[in-house]
Amino acid sequence: MIARLKAQSIGLLIGGLTLTAAFFYWQHVTGERDAYRAEAERQRDRAEILLENQQYQRQQIRTLNESLAERDRTLSAIATDISASKAALEQLGERDEEARDWLDSDVPGGIADWVRQLQADGSGDARSLPDSAGAPDK
Repeated sequence: MIARLKAQSIGLLIGGLTLTAAFFYWQHVTGERDAYRAEAERQRDRAEILLENQQYQRQQIRTLNESLAERDRTLSAIATDISASKAALEQLGERDEEARDWLDSDVPGGIADWVRQLQADGSGDARSLPDSAGAPDK
C-alpha cells in the first residue's frame, strides 16, 4: 500500500511538474509571440514613416525641377530678348553714324548736361528731356 501511494504520489508529482513546465513554456512562447508582433508593428510604423518621407522628398524634387525648368525658360526668354536688343543696336550703329558715335561714347553730351541741370536746380522736373533729345527749352 505504501508502495502504491508512493507510485501515485510520484505520478501526481510528475504530472504536476509536466503541467507546470507546459504552463511556463506556453507563457514563454506567448511572450515571444507578443514581442515579435510588437516588433513587427513597430517596423510597419517605421516603414510607413519612411514611405511618407520618401513621398515628401519626391514631391520636393518635382517642385524643384518644375521651378528650375520655369527659371530656365525665363532665362532663355531673357537671353533671346537681350540678343535681339543687341542685334538691333548693332544694326542701328551700323546704319546711323550719329547713333554709332552715341553708342561708342561714354555718356551722350545732352544727357550729361541734363543731369547737371537736374542737380543744380534740385527741384527740376524729372520728366523733362535733355535739349539734345528734342525737349523744349525752359
